[in-house]
Amino acid sequence: MSQKSSTASCPISPDRVNENVARITAFYVILISLLGFITNSAIVFLLLGIDFAIRSFSSGESSPIRFLAKLSARMLNVPVKLSDAAPKKFAAGVGLVFAFVIGLALYAGFPTAAFIAGAILLVCAGLEGFFGFCVGCVVYAKLIAPFLKFPEEAI
Repeated sequence: MSQKSSTASCPISPDRVNENVARITAFYVILISLLGFITNSAIVFLLLGIDFAIRSFSSGESSPIRFLAKLSARMLNVPVKLSDAAPKKFAAGVGLVFAFVIGLALYAGFPTAAFIAGAILLVCAGLEGFFGFCVGCVVYAKLIAPFLKFPEEAI
């Protein structure tokens, strides 16, 4: 759930997300990606890409994966830990690109390209899920945020 914080630390946007839900979301991305590779299904990755798009270009409230992650967090009584939303949205956009590249590569008959892109996606999702390290967020902080002039450019 995207929340506004009265003392937001991000100069780009006051929107906040639950870091622990993001980590659970990463675990679901890993499971869905593995399912896609086991079944050799481009459709699985295209659907995953749609979910990434929902999380990247909106509040993410209608994302099925985010819904499952929030439900899992509630059932497991995982505490809320807020973090800045803008880097997470950027990271979801990067995930969108990777998911579509994987899906299109599988569909077009380029399994090696799909495997390479999939390995990168799995490593990034694994770092987020297991260690709370968001690769897309680091890229955002180093390469995108310094060049933004107005908060609305972040979204």
